[in-house]
Amino acid sequence: MKNLILSLCIILFSLTPVLSQENEEHNDKMHEQHEEHLHKHAVSLIMSHTHIASGLKNGEPKWLIVPSIGLNYNYNINEKWSVGLHNDIIIEEFEVEDPSSGGHEHEALYKSSEESIAKIERSKPISAAIMVSYKPMEHLALMAGGGMEFSKHDDFAVIRLGVETPFHIPNNWEIIGSLTYDMNINAYNAFTLGIGIAKLF
Repeated sequence: MKNLILSLCIILFSLTPVLSQENEEHNDKMHEQHEEHLHKHAVSLIMSHTHIASGLKNGEPKWLIVPSIGLNYNYNINEKWSVGLHNDIIIEEFEVEDPSSGGHEHEALYKSSEESIAKIERSKPISAAIMVSYKPMEHLALMAGGGMEFSKHDDFAVIRLGVETPFHIPNNWEIIGSLTYDMNINAYNAFTLGIGIAKLF
């Protein structure tokens, strides 16, 4: 009996390195397969509305909600990190209060019968921002970056923060919920809420 137990122990200890090596090889293969299935590129189209608190409408302060479209490209460095170019266009003309005028949203528009508060005109502005994304979990991406907003009237530097909620669907597609906040330097702030679709390849 003792010889049998001793023999089993010897066999078990001799097999341990082999099993360990096979397990490591299996894990390496799984990691390589996962890396192969990590799509490096993603192009997304976002349909959204941009909300602007400092808007002007018919000569009066008004919270504006204007339609916008986003076209984004991301390069996935790994499972957690990506970098991309995010482009948005607001497809309407609008006006916002000039923050350098010293006026406030809830004050009367006219300082006097002849002098109106300063305003900034925007004609279908296009913004382009370089964004870095971090995914702390599968269905959540945190974004930060900056760029420029271009319009025929003026161009402004933009700092952008955002959150996306991607959900995989068949054939390498994703449904995306998107929330971004833009700080246009020396102009106006806005947040954009949208939903879109992305193709991974």
